[in-house]
Amino acid sequence: MNKKWTSAAAVVLPSLLVMPAYAADTHSQPASLSTLSEQDIAELKQKLIQLNQQIKLQQQTINQMAQQVLKQEALIRQTTTTEVASATPQTVSPAEPQATQRPRTESSQQTVASSHVSERKKAPDRARSTDDVLQEAHNVFTRKFTVEPSFTYSYYSRKDLILRGFLALDAIFLGNLNLDRIRTNTTQLDLTTRYTLNDAWQFEIGLPYLYRWSQYDSVGEGNSSQRYETAKISGGQIGDVSAAVYYRLNTESYDWPDWVWNFRVRAPTGKDPFGIALETSDSGNLTYPTEMASGSGVWSVSTGFSLAKTFDPAIVFFNLNYGASFKEEFDDLSGAAGKSPGEIDLGNYLDYSLGLAFAVSERMSLSMSFNQRFYSKTKQRPEGGEWEKIPRTDTNTASLGIGATLALSPNLSMVTSIGAGLTEDSPDYQISLRFPYRF
Repeated sequence: MNKKWTSAAAVVLPSLLVMPAYAADTHSQPASLSTLSEQDIAELKQKLIQLNQQIKLQQQTINQMAQQVLKQEALIRQTTTTEVASATPQTVSPAEPQATQRPRTESSQQTVASSHVSERKKAPDRARSTDDVLQEAHNVFTRKFTVEPSFTYSYYSRKDLILRGFLALDAIFLGNLNLDRIRTNTTQLDLTTRYTLNDAWQFEIGLPYLYRWSQYDSVGEGNSSQRYETAKISGGQIGDVSAAVYYRLNTESYDWPDWVWNFRVRAPTGKDPFGIALETSDSGNLTYPTEMASGSGVWSVSTGFSLAKTFDPAIVFFNLNYGASFKEEFDDLSGAAGKSPGEIDLGNYLDYSLGLAFAVSERMSLSMSFNQRFYSKTKQRPEGGEWEKIPRTDTNTASLGIGATLALSPNLSMVTSIGAGLTEDSPDYQISLRFPYRF
């Protein structure tokens, strides 16, 4: 039992027992008070003074006990905010004046109101599986160090109808017709590491390895419209290494989303596509490269922001980024015989994505997303010449993806996704497997 309560009871109980004794003593002397001596009157005054002091002590003890009750009820409300409505009402001693009861009632109401506000302002907790999805589309600052190996396979197919000639009498085409087809299979292995400094800063480094297998087909072998000329090229190399920094502008609350700013730098560590030798078939219908490129060949930077809002059990996210590449000089811009030095500008891009992820359970979640990217035209300037735009280099890629996340162990998860291309510049489909491991 609380020591304060024990001491209070020890003071109150004896005083209550003394009061009837004094009352009995005073009633035992009827109407003879007028004949009391001065000494008896002095003794009665002394008893009255003692009774008054004991009454004051009782009042103080009752007030202390009432305050203890109020404090205990306030603690119960704070620890069980979900059951505030069913909390025990406060008990106020009838010995307290009504003016004293009102301020205490108002303070208890303010305590309940503040607990409601704190509960409303706090953002809903996310399941671990949705955190894994959110790490891919946004950021999670609750993981100190994460290593994420991933595997991505994409298939790209494109057909081009090439007309070499002219139209006679607005109805007859005179010349050569070629139907070219390119099929590319790309396998990319990534190793991504993330380090979270605190709840506002996060750093990331990504190292990719690409392996590509491409087949080039063209109609016209032996001047026949039924036969194809085919060339196959394959190869694998390290891609462009990237580093990124993330800063949380606003932490998610009941009213505001999680808002993160990002900045990324990409270095030209992969094989650039400029200066790769080209070969031509005997008929001249098919031209293809002799090597596979694995990088862009130029430095590039990008910046943007991402938003994420939890609507338990779902999470809505949105990304917007802008990227730019730096101009670079190369000894050879074309794959033809001889050297063609010049300067290249790959242009800029703008992309956005939006999606939805929701938890099926603590260990599994599903996600849907849409992303689109717009590229400006690439420009080149031969040595001593003027800048000129390269046709058909302004592209528009868009894809629709679905995915699932499964927590394999307390530290390891598997994130899967399948994307379908919606434009001719996008891969036909893409499959991705990621295995984030957090320490």
